[in-house]
Amino acid sequence: VYNKIPGDGREFCVADVRAVKVRAEDGRAVSSVDISPFINNLPFGQGTTCFSTEDASGSTSQASNIVEALEVGASTLLVDEDTCATNFMIRDDKMMELVSRDKEPITPFIHKIRSLYEDNGVSSVLVIGGSGDYFDVADCVIMMDSYTCLDVTARAKQIALAAAEKAASAHVASSSQRFGSIFARCPIGSAYKPNNKVSVRARSVISYGDIELELGGLEQIVSMSQTNSISMALQRIAEMAISSMTLSEVLAQLDVLIDSDGLDALAPGHFNGNLARPRLFEVAAAVNRLRKTGNMVQKK
Repeated sequence: VYNKIPGDGREFCVADVRAVKVRAEDGRAVSSVDISPFINNLPFGQGTTCFSTEDASGSTSQASNIVEALEVGASTLLVDEDTCATNFMIRDDKMMELVSRDKEPITPFIHKIRSLYEDNGVSSVLVIGGSGDYFDVADCVIMMDSYTCLDVTARAKQIALAAAEKAASAHVASSSQRFGSIFARCPIGSAYKPNNKVSVRARSVISYGDIELELGGLEQIVSMSQTNSISMALQRIAEMAISSMTLSEVLAQLDVLIDSDGLDALAPGHFNGNLARPRLFEVAAAVNRLRKTGNMVQKK
C-alpha cells in the first residue's frame, strides 16, 4: 500500500491507497462495534449490534476488523486464508445440513462478499487455496503456477457450475445475502489521555498510560517510526475528540493538520526526528485496540 522504490521488486504491483489487510486476531479488544452483519445469536443472549469485549475470538475479531475498516473508508479488503478464522470464511453444505442456520451464530464472509461490493463498492482480494466455494462468487480467479500468474476464471466457473449441477440439493454454502448497515462511532476523548505515560517499546507495542497497546495484527505498520507517530496521534485524538465527532471526522481533521503542519504537529513544541507518517487506517486500528472501557460510543 506504500509507494514503491525503483528496483525493489514491486515494479508490476499496484495497490489501492485505501486497501486494508484484515485477519483474525484472537484476544484483541473490541469496543461498541456492530458486527451483526456477520455474527448473531451469541450464547447467553449477548448482543452483537453494539459488541464489546476484552477478549475477542477469531471470528468476532475478524468481523470487527472488517466493520472497523469499512467505517473509516476502506475500499478494498486484502484477505489471506492462512490468517483467517476458518468458520468465519466458509461453512460447507454438509456442515450447514448438520448445524442449521438458526443455531449457527456466524454468517460466513462468503455470503457477504458479493453484497459488500454491489451495495458498498468494496472489493475483496483473497489469497485462498482451501475452498473452491469462492469460485461461485469470484469475478476473477488467478492461479499461481511455478511463480507464474494464470487467469483461470473461465475454468473455475466451469468447475463451480458442474458441481452445482451434480449436487442433489441446492448449493447454499456460497449463496449471497445483503451486507447490512455500517454505523459510525464517536471516540470519547478522555479515554485516550495517557496521563503523560507513553512509551513505544517495539514496532507493535505501545505502553499507553497503564495499558499495553498491542498492534501485532496490523501488518501494514512497517517501521517503528510509524508507531511513534501513532502514539502521538492517539494523544492528539484525546484533545480533538469532542462533542459528537465520529472517528472518521476526527481522523480527517488529523489528516488536514498533518498535511498543513507536518508530523511535528502531532506533538507541538517537541521535535522528533524519528517519525514516519502512518495511514489513517492504522491510526484508526490503534484507536480501536485500546483496552479502555467506554472509549467509543455508537452514533445512530
